[in-house]
Amino acid sequence: MATPDDERFERYLKQFRPLLPDALPTSTPERSSRRHWVFGIWSAGAAALIILGLIGFRAKHSRVFERPGNPQPVSITSPMRPLTMREVNSLLATAPSYKAVLDEMAFHSQSSTVLKDKHSAVAVLSKEKIKL
Repeated sequence: MATPDDERFERYLKQFRPLLPDALPTSTPERSSRRHWVFGIWSAGAAALIILGLIGFRAKHSRVFERPGNPQPVSITSPMRPLTMREVNSLLATAPSYKAVLDEMAFHSQSSTVLKDKHSAVAVLSKEKIKL
């Protein structure tokens, strides 16, 4: 049994007619989209050239990439005391390279300056067993 409201709603819906769809686009690319691709490729190439040029300029004029002309041995006083930041900075300032400082410090014998009644923090921590 249909109610008058349902019948009126059905008549209202029957008034609508479907619209014809627009024509499908053609498969040939438009000139404007091709221009965007060409512009993008050219701009990416130009950006890459600029970046490479800046890197080359910095490498040529930077002191980081220069090699010392005549390496000299690093002088460290013997026997060696525990290293402080001041001593490390002075060693690095006078040394011809970082590698020379590290080599000299690695192969130089170091005597302990810890008194007999005191304990080294490094020695205590090295004996401690930590479970992770």
